[in-house]
Amino acid sequence: MKYYLLILLSLLLCAYSSSQSNTEIFLFDLNVANSKIQVTNGINISNNEGYDNQPSFMNEDYVLFASTRNGQTDIAQYHINYKSKTFINYTKGGEYTPLKVPKKYAVSAVRLDEDGKQRLYAYNLSNGEPTELIKDLVVAYYTWYDDNTTVSAVIEDEQLNLFVTDITEGKSRKYATKVGRSFHNIPNSNLVSFIYKESGERWQIRSLDPSNGITKLIANTMDGVEDICWLDGRTLLSGKNGNLYKLTLKRDNNWKKIADLSSYGITNITRLAINSDATKLLIAGDLGSDSSNTKAGTNSNTTSDESNSEPTLTEAQASAVVQKHIEPFNKRRLNDFANAFDDNVIVNRFPKDYMYSGRKTLRDNYRQFFSNNKKANIKVLNRIILKNKVIDEELVTINNITVRQATIYDVDKEDINSMTFIRNRKATSNPEIIINKQLEAYNNRDVEEFAKTYAKDIKLYLLPDNLTTDGITDLKKRYEAMFNSVPDLNAEIMNRIVLGNKVIDKEKVTINGKIYYAVAIYEIKDGLISKVTFIQ
Repeated sequence: MKYYLLILLSLLLCAYSSSQSNTEIFLFDLNVANSKIQVTNGINISNNEGYDNQPSFMNEDYVLFASTRNGQTDIAQYHINYKSKTFINYTKGGEYTPLKVPKKYAVSAVRLDEDGKQRLYAYNLSNGEPTELIKDLVVAYYTWYDDNTTVSAVIEDEQLNLFVTDITEGKSRKYATKVGRSFHNIPNSNLVSFIYKESGERWQIRSLDPSNGITKLIANTMDGVEDICWLDGRTLLSGKNGNLYKLTLKRDNNWKKIADLSSYGITNITRLAINSDATKLLIAGDLGSDSSNTKAGTNSNTTSDESNSEPTLTEAQASAVVQKHIEPFNKRRLNDFANAFDDNVIVNRFPKDYMYSGRKTLRDNYRQFFSNNKKANIKVLNRIILKNKVIDEELVTINNITVRQATIYDVDKEDINSMTFIRNRKATSNPEIIINKQLEAYNNRDVEEFAKTYAKDIKLYLLPDNLTTDGITDLKKRYEAMFNSVPDLNAEIMNRIVLGNKVIDKEKVTINGKIYYAVAIYEIKDGLISKVTFIQ
């Protein structure tokens, strides 16, 4: 009972609190000159009614944070230049405090599983595969000291205690008790800062040398505040209510207010993070109930008006219908698997290459499949939902071979009506590069640069094969008219799946003050967009 109570206090209570006060992630420009700190150009990069917290810089181009979608918390990735948000993973458990793993193509996060198990995992950025990093400790908060060492707040005896863990050796040592959630590498040193709560007075900011466990007092926090970050080796930043404060060691006698961020709707600053060259600042802040912050924009090329007609299903309902066939497949329960599909289900290869139809035929095909393959497993890495369409990015393991694929499911309230498989064809270059260039030109309403991202014989379709635009001349004519007539045209990538030479985006666009949604499936050939299929 104590174990679950502490999990509730350390993670779920944060989510509950943010749902009441609407916590969002803000990105600011930071300028430091002659000891003067300026914080400007703030934008809300999460813009999500659910839980958004624990931001960090993955590198100079990307931001990571925990974000809730469809009722669960996953790792969100935000591209600073293109203002686009995508998700790295999709798991049944919730992920918190995502950080880039030093010197590896991976992101780590605290995962809280549905059965109550809470552990630190690393997620491979190539395929989303998780690896448990610390098996025997219930990690609540942490940071990386180097590429093999973590400093963590561990749930133990109804409190958080500080541990240093050698990941390779699997060895951990406790160096402090009753600590807080804020851990940061101190610039230009071999030390890590943490919040010490053992003393009966104000909380303390202390340094830790992970090599020997020696700790030293640095300063006191503001009353009741435990979230800080380092501007440089001498100056700390922290927040209280809607105000940002700084403390320069050996210069300031107390915390000094440097910015009032309440104009952004922020009523309480919590988590903070600064990029490596101290030019960008991330803040997780609670918004007031009357806040009207605008959303950051990215890309869409066609739209569907959801303000005039309600979708057939909610995202949660559509997701639940698709989810009904996953576990039976993995556990080889053939009848339960087949019963997740409609009697007249149609199975295709993208976009409309007919394979077969009917639940009976589907059951017979998968009976043969299970007979021929002793091991078969599907793991959903990412999920895009638009009305009654669900697109899953899936990791499929058959015997000892693992492949990535995408599948489009058309559902109603009860069953899966159709299933369309999208093949993973190898790409000769990163397909996101040209899509992001197209996005930038679209939001700049630059028709010439926009057209340069497409092949001369470009074709645009509505799913599955309704041709709407044929050739570059037709495309330029169509989009030039839109660019010239819509002064507030702006778009945002809500979610993205990258599969070989294909990029699948759920897109949100603003046109004349109204919001529209669509899904675009881009196909790349020879470095240009050769085909787009829209789902509306």
